[in-house]
Amino acid sequence: MTEMEPRFGTFDFVFCNLKRRPFRTACLVILVAALSFMSFGGSLIAYGLMKGAENMSKRLGADMMVVPSGYENAVSGILLRSEPSTLSIDEGWTEKIASVEGVSIVSPQLLVASLNADCCSSPVQIVGYDPETDFIVGPWVRTFFLGAVSAGEIIVGNAIDAKVGSPLKFFDREYRVAARLERTGMGFDACVFMDLDTARRAARDLISKGGKVSFSAGAVSSIFLRISDGYTIDQVMRNIHGQYGYGGNGIAIVPTRLFVRNIAAGLNRLFSFFVALEAVIWILVVLVLGIVFSVTINERSREFGIFRSLGATRGQIAWLVLFESGIVGLYGGVLGTFFSGLLVLPFRIYIGRILNMPYVQASVGTITLIFAASFLLSFSVGPLAALASSIRAGNRDVYAVIRGGEA
Repeated sequence: MTEMEPRFGTFDFVFCNLKRRPFRTACLVILVAALSFMSFGGSLIAYGLMKGAENMSKRLGADMMVVPSGYENAVSGILLRSEPSTLSIDEGWTEKIASVEGVSIVSPQLLVASLNADCCSSPVQIVGYDPETDFIVGPWVRTFFLGAVSAGEIIVGNAIDAKVGSPLKFFDREYRVAARLERTGMGFDACVFMDLDTARRAARDLISKGGKVSFSAGAVSSIFLRISDGYTIDQVMRNIHGQYGYGGNGIAIVPTRLFVRNIAAGLNRLFSFFVALEAVIWILVVLVLGIVFSVTINERSREFGIFRSLGATRGQIAWLVLFESGIVGLYGGVLGTFFSGLLVLPFRIYIGRILNMPYVQASVGTITLIFAASFLLSFSVGPLAALASSIRAGNRDVYAVIRGGEA
């Protein structure tokens, strides 16, 4: 019984040829991998930023925000990063702002920063809201928690490490977690929400623990408001200033709608720049690979001539070149997306903090779609760049190239 010799097919030949030129093959793979790395990682980050801005626009449904004078610049830190803050203005401002012409709805909130001490489970921003007038937290909470938050219960943001039903301690007082919200990419993720009366009790607990803050009995930290139809933000701001004066009254007005709009506009410009940059790099990679494959095909003219003399068809020669370029695209696409995912996915929260922007991690389904699109984009550059060279290789005259000349 004779032992059958292993069959040497096209796949084996292509791999042998790529291994025969390791430096050239490695350079081509790295070039495609760089494109794939940028495409997958950049798309994930761009999606996270755009989704974060969208969430911020939905969640922050207020046109303006009234805060204590001098805290205007702290608003972005509170909204985007939930920097623990304790602000206080007199509750009477809620009725005063509500009475201004052009103001439709007002709702106060009380911010209390917990302590980084044994009396608190963790240093977080406590947000007290009025369920009767609230239009910021309530609609968002009701998509996850249909019940009412009672005294002693809290709702935690997605970044708070606590399970529903478990207790959290603030100023030596325990609160039961009634619900946990989905991730928004905003400072809300690191906040604890409770009703206004419970938050005022927490503020008194903070003072009893030595917190160097002062709260009057009915104090609030901020007042969110929406303007009536037919009015602009500038008109209502002028009305507030006209009724209560410019500065010196202890309050400042922050046009949050414009704040969110400016962030969204900035992200749109960033996304457009990224798409344009990716398109330019994709074209450059195709051109570079096209030049490399063209030079390589010229060097291998005699090799292809011998194949033709042994019976290989023009189509088989062209397919051989495309197969090699496809292997380069395959390896480059897989390596680039793998290392890009390895860098972006585990450090997504850190990336959001570095960018100082609302950032939401994509779902598994979205990540899969972005991976597939990035991989196909990267994989396609190899065969596309080698297309013209493969056709030229198949069309060369067999006898001319065997004799050593180029047809």
